[in-house]
Amino acid sequence: MLLSALLGTLGSVSLMAQSSTNVYSLNVVGYVNVTVSPGYNIVSDPLIASPDNTLNTLLPNANGQYKGWKVYFFSGGTYSQIESGTKSGWADGGTNTINPGQAVFIQNSFTTNVTLTFVGSVPSGTLTNTLSPGFNLIGSILPASGDVVTNSLTMLTNAVKGDRVYVYDPTNGYSAPGGVYTATKSGFTPSNPQIPNVGEGFFYENNGTTPLNWVESFSVSNP
Repeated sequence: MLLSALLGTLGSVSLMAQSSTNVYSLNVVGYVNVTVSPGYNIVSDPLIASPDNTLNTLLPNANGQYKGWKVYFFSGGTYSQIESGTKSGWADGGTNTINPGQAVFIQNSFTTNVTLTFVGSVPSGTLTNTLSPGFNLIGSILPASGDVVTNSLTMLTNAVKGDRVYVYDPTNGYSAPGGVYTATKSGFTPSNPQIPNVGEGFFYENNGTTPLNWVESFSVSNP
């Protein structure tokens, strides 16, 4: 069930095997397409890219494909770095990372939608995203979407009363229906947080004084 649920979210997936040596890789490999609208979008990459998850690897800009774009990195409760696209690369070097579980604001300076394609392997095992007190800009570590509470992969079930999830809509901001979800002692209101698309991030506001661990889990058994 876990495998079929996850594979359904990927554009193309294969189990890598070396049948001649009877040694199997436990990696699920594929790609995720993320559509970014003109203006601001919260984007995450739930795949482990090769050789790394730097901006240069994920969104290579040597030929100015993303000229005029901006990528806002968030950590420690603030925007820590802004990368600007030029005609020959990223102005600050493109060495910041977007690892599974992280998210960034991307400002698409074009007037049309652009599809970003992330390629890599799916993280596996017990996967922990540590959410510090205050605001965290995050995404699911796994390529999952929909209800992040009841999804058997994501299982965000340990939110503390007063915590909030902010899902950003490029057209309506956080005022879109269901855009802000508040944790109560018995769940979330107005409903469980809904992440519309794979590769879409969100803000998590930890209203406590200690870190909160969001633990996801996925594994692939040997064929």
